[in-house]
Order: sequence, then C-alpha cells, then structure tokens
Amino acid sequence: MNSSWVPFSRYLLNTVIITVGGTGGHVILASLAAYPLSKHSFRGKKLLFDMVVLSMMFSWTVTQIPNYMIISWLGINNTYLALILPACSYGMGLYLMKQFMETSVSDQVLESARLDGAGEFKVFWTIAMPMVKPAWLTLIIETFRNLWNSGSSIYIQSEQLKSFNYAIQQITAGGIKRAGASAAATVIMMLVPITVFIIGCLVIRKE
Repeated sequence: MNSSWVPFSRYLLNTVIITVGGTGGHVILASLAAYPLSKHSFRGKKLLFDMVVLSMMFSWTVTQIPNYMIISWLGINNTYLALILPACSYGMGLYLMKQFMETSVSDQVLESARLDGAGEFKVFWTIAMPMVKPAWLTLIIETFRNLWNSGSSIYIQSEQLKSFNYAIQQITAGGIKRAGASAAATVIMMLVPITVFIIGCLVIRKE
C-alpha cells in the first residue's frame, strides 16, 4: 500500500469525513424533525409519520436505483455528499427520536419554558435534547458503526474518494502474502467503532 498512488491515510480520511458528516447530519435532522412530530399539532402530522414508518419497510437494495437517480440529478455523484446526504435521511433515527421525545419530554416543562420567554429553538436545544440524551447517543453509536463499516459504493468512482473498508478489501485480495497488513488494517477498522461504543455507553450510564 505504500507504493500505491493513493496514500493509505487518504482512505482513512475519506471514511472519517463520511462517517462524521453522515452521523452528525443524521442526528441533527432526525432530532429537528422528531420534535414537531412529537410535541406539536399540525395538519398532516400522522400522514408524515406513517410515511416515515413505511419507508423503514424497504430494504436498501430496493431503493438503490432511485437513490442513484436522485444523486445523479443533484449533480453530487462521485463526491462525499453522495454518501453523506442519504445517511442523513434514515427513517430509523427519526422514529427513535420521536418515540423518546413523546415519552421522556414533558409538555408542562416545555410550556413553562415558553411562558418564561424562551424561543422554540431554545426550548428544543436546551430542554428537549438534554432530556433525550440516551436516544441521540444510541443513534450516534448505531449510525457511526454503519457508516464506518460501509465498503465500496456505486456513488464513488474516484479512487481518491473511496473508503477505508474498500482499501482493506483490496489488501485482503492480495492473498496470504498480505495477511499481516490485512490483520493490522482490520484492527484499526474495529478499534474506532469499539471506542465510540464504549464512550457512548459510559455517557449513557452516567445519565
């Protein structure tokens, strides 16, 4: 890998950018969408949530072609955004955050904050989000693990944008002569999500 025209560290950097961007975007968007669905009443609320639940029934293989068409239409094919944007729209995160907010966030507490003059975004960020910390920490761990372990993608054609998992697959394809390098790369691949999992569990336990 040292003689490759793409540095090994480049694959690792690509995975870090995609994982951090996708995880952060997913948690923020899921939380922002879950808050009005759980704590506000508006026309079409039930229909929107039913669409989210329905989207969870489809396997990623079923939506692969429509996703590729949308990514190409947006003109972000072969870029980081081609992997980050789909990761931000997972239905499971929205479902998880909505259910937690409905059961863990008291309407009386939110109303008291509004009466004290707090704006809606401040109520969401300083009151609702801390009360559902176990939910978004769980979401961070799960989303991080999925994105970190993602391999080659149909959206990425450039070698300089491919993931660390893809590099491991190329090392493993070299056979027994690359067994040492493959084992070392696999340890790095496993160490990062395990560390994130342990940190997340410790934070949740403190709560």
